[in-house]
Amino acid sequence: MVSAQDSTITSSSFSDKEIAELFSDVGEIDALVLFERELARVQESLQIIPEGIGKEIYAVLENAKFDTELLATGFENDGIPIPALLKQLREQLEPAVANYLHFCATSQDVIDTALIIRIKSAVEIIGKNLKGLTAELGRLAQKHKATVMIGRTRNQSASPTVFALKIVNWLAPLQRQQQRLNELLPRLLVIQFSGATGTNAALGNKGREVSSALAAALGLATADSSWHAQRDTIVEFSNWLSMTAGQIGKMAQDILLMAQNEVGEIRFSGAGKSSTMPNKFNPVLAETLLSLASYCRSQSDLMGSTLVASHERDGVCMSLDRLAFPPLICAAAASITQAIKCLASMSVNEEAMSRNLIADNGRIMAEAAVFELVKSMKRSKASALVRQACELSLTNNSHMIDELQSLSDVNLNWDELKKPKNYLGNAEEVIDSVLQINS
Repeated sequence: MVSAQDSTITSSSFSDKEIAELFSDVGEIDALVLFERELARVQESLQIIPEGIGKEIYAVLENAKFDTELLATGFENDGIPIPALLKQLREQLEPAVANYLHFCATSQDVIDTALIIRIKSAVEIIGKNLKGLTAELGRLAQKHKATVMIGRTRNQSASPTVFALKIVNWLAPLQRQQQRLNELLPRLLVIQFSGATGTNAALGNKGREVSSALAAALGLATADSSWHAQRDTIVEFSNWLSMTAGQIGKMAQDILLMAQNEVGEIRFSGAGKSSTMPNKFNPVLAETLLSLASYCRSQSDLMGSTLVASHERDGVCMSLDRLAFPPLICAAAASITQAIKCLASMSVNEEAMSRNLIADNGRIMAEAAVFELVKSMKRSKASALVRQACELSLTNNSHMIDELQSLSDVNLNWDELKKPKNYLGNAEEVIDSVLQINS
């Protein structure tokens, strides 16, 4: 074990297994070799390398063997795996064929395109799981459209709301994340093939032709220019990963607060046991989601450092990519799958929500009361009366509206003013609007 993400004990909580496989040594080598195979085949089809050479490279590399210790030594010497990888591949080819392996490419062409190949596969998994999460939130919101509860601002009781609207606060940002992902993918899923300094000079005037054909073979798009030292799209995606984990972290924060014993509006079952306290059901999954949100934010910040690349290629940025990005995408992907598990393991305690409403003694109706009174008096007087009624309610353990009625001579339907369900505004309309996006 080096980190919690590769530990046999903890990796299932802090990483996503499918994504981790894409960014393992095997996953990287497979993507690097795929680049070289397709490059050879494309260059043969364009008559850049002799007929038959591309087919042979493609066939031999399909079953190529590797010595990972030699790759490790090569990486230590060169700071990149490509020279050592190419040496091993050429040894498995006939000398005349080996001359055309990696023809006119440069190391970062292979490294960057292999990264995008794996990101493309990862995005398919992440997108599917994110869709599953938003669908589950949509179902939960639909179920609780009429579950009235205390709305809280700055961690204090504020005015009435419904649980579905709280869920919408979790769901809507994730819907926007789905939109953002669709918008950024055309910028992100592009090939890197531009040669030593971005000119493809070794190919003469054939650079764009090869690049286009190779992109098509790999199911990617072409880039307008070399992005060896243009890392904005990778950073943009890194920020997206961090934002997604962060939005899920907001959901987890709310759940943790609602799950406190004194509040009791959320319960968990089947996990979170204490070694010494049998009464405990710790909200482990929600805590994990908050931890992942913080971790992803720090990794995303580190990825932002790659924007400051030197000249036409920067070895420091290449190392930062390798250090920060795989853990980031694995953690962000885990936050989505863990969020689905979190929702599945929790139950909503509607009785506690109702009990907390009653225990508030009507003080959450203070805003409603002020706006009823201003129909008959100045705002300042109305606010002063309601504030006084709230203080009396706390002192006398009485209902705030009853205290207000005794302080005021205004003729109101005081019983209706007591009901939180009468002060929900357009909550239902907002909920339906967001749920419609999900459908």
